[in-house]
Amino acid sequence: MCIFCSQIDKEQVLCESKDFFLVLDINPNQIGHLLIISKKHYESLEDIPDLVLLDELRFEKEIVGILKGNFDILDVTIFQNNGLTMDEGVHFHKHIIPRYKGDGFWDNFHVKEVHMDLEKLSELLKK
Repeated sequence: MCIFCSQIDKEQVLCESKDFFLVLDINPNQIGHLLIISKKHYESLEDIPDLVLLDELRFEKEIVGILKGNFDILDVTIFQNNGLTMDEGVHFHKHIIPRYKGDGFWDNFHVKEVHMDLEKLSELLKK
């Protein structure tokens, strides 16, 4: 069962748009780490209708503007996991993380490199 569909209390919602709501992350990387969560259950970005995505971008832009205009932050990092890379029991969401100069955000970011055919990728993107 999806925790975003069943375990988000109305009191946790900071604000909302037509298709999304905003909450504080329960396991934040930084104070003020926010989640934009779709109101409908979508497994991945590809499942979301274009007009719903437009609503998400407008909502995201508004939130980033509030953060940058009212808090002493350098900027934000925005990321999303998609489909099978998401934690079990969640659906589409984006992370907005306030950033500060010298905060060390990327210092412990290491992944095992896996080969990808970049020539093939380039050709596919040109079509």
